[in-house]
This record gives sequence, structure tokens and C-alpha cells, in this order.
Amino acid sequence: MPGTWTVTRNAFPPIHTFTAPEEGWLVTSHIIELQSQLLVVDAQYTLSYAHEVARYASKLKKPVTRLYVTHYHPDHLLGAAAFEAPLFALASVAEKIGAVGHRVAREEHEKIGADIPTKVRQPDRVVDEGQEIIDGVCFEHRLLHSAETEDALTVALPDAGAIIVQDLVYNHAHLFLGERHFDSWRAALKQYRDLPYDIVLPGHGLPGDKALYHGMIDYLDFAEHALKESSTAAEFKQRILGRYPEYGSSRVLDHQLRFLFP
Repeated sequence: MPGTWTVTRNAFPPIHTFTAPEEGWLVTSHIIELQSQLLVVDAQYTLSYAHEVARYASKLKKPVTRLYVTHYHPDHLLGAAAFEAPLFALASVAEKIGAVGHRVAREEHEKIGADIPTKVRQPDRVVDEGQEIIDGVCFEHRLLHSAETEDALTVALPDAGAIIVQDLVYNHAHLFLGERHFDSWRAALKQYRDLPYDIVLPGHGLPGDKALYHGMIDYLDFAEHALKESSTAAEFKQRILGRYPEYGSSRVLDHQLRFLFP
């Protein structure tokens, strides 16, 4: 089943967003189209969807010069083998990939099969926090700490009024709560909500605006309470589905249960 492409043209540079279908966990990859090159943010879960992103990029007739991986989770990392561009990550994220990446790849390969590589690509280059001018466009690389995961990269384009927040935000998709950073995740959402970026590009689901932050806080509040009130994984899942029956990425919901109820 193909994914969905959304092009944000009211930003400069244009941002082409691929959202995988349900079987791909609604994971997003973003292609930032600069004057002479393309930058890709996140690589998809499976090789099939990663190749779909790479094929689309090739039709834009510009080279992909960077592939950012924002964090070590398999749904954003394992498709990196489909890209030839250098792989960029924060130093702490690169260290985490080096420590657990191959194990994560093996575990997912055992579940999914050939569409998941048995080894993970290691980052080639470290991206530092702060501003950088690339092809005449200002980028701001930010370290997000203790939200969905311990460390993650967000990429802002100040002149475009856009920010790629990845798994800080999900849009109508179930959250991965396995690392239990409820308080710090909420704090980060409020901090990012106050930044001057009206275009918000999430890690799961379609692009949106600042309203996504409010939806995320509501979900976290309910999920934290549901977790405290649930004695089993099945009970927790039933509570979440009862409150958010229309949300996608049910595989993320299932995936996290072994972390929440070990």
C-alpha cells in the first residue's frame, strides 16, 4: 500500500512529506528542497517505504546531500540503507545507534523479514546544535531531551516558519510511551508551542500547525492516567482505544506494551 505525499509550498524552501500507511506506522520522512540539493529527515521503518522516498527524491532532479536521522528508534532509522547520502545525527544519537542499532535491526528483522536489514547504518557525520546556512537557507538544529526518547534532533527553518519536530509530535497516531517521560515530554511540547513556527511537521501522521501540540498534551494526560489505572497491557490498550478509536498506528500501540508491562 503506498504512502501519502504532502508538499508544504507556503514555506520556502518547499518541504515534501511522505507519510507511510498504517503498516508503516504512519512514519514521516521530509525532503527539504533547496536550490541545488535535497536534505532528507528520517529514513522510514522498512526498506520498501524508504525506497519510495528515495525514488520520489530522484524525480526532483537534485542530489540528496544529507540524510538526518533524528533518533535511534527503528521506525525512523532502519530504512537508512536505501539512501546513498551521508547520514547525519547528533553525537548522543550516533552513540546510541552505535550501542544498540544492530541489536534493534536484528530484532525487527526477525519479526518482519527481508524488508528490514539485519544491520543498521551507522552515522557518518555529527550534526551540532545551533544555526547553519545551507544553500543560502538558515537551519536551526536543536537537541530535544527526554520527550518520546532520551535525545532527538529537531530541525527548524526560521525563514520558512516551519519546524520538523518528528516524534515530539504525532498527528492522530498512537504514541510510543515506552520510555515514560510524561512530565518532560509535556514540558517540551509547551516550550515548542511557544516557538515562532506555525508549520509543524510531525514524526507520525500528516503535517499540521500548533494545534498538534494541544492534542499531544491531551493524549499524554489521558495515557498517563490510564497507565496508572491499568493492571494489564490489555486493560491499558482497551482504555486508549476507547478514548482514541479513530487514531492510527495501532502497531506502535502494540509495540510499546512490552515496555510498559514487562
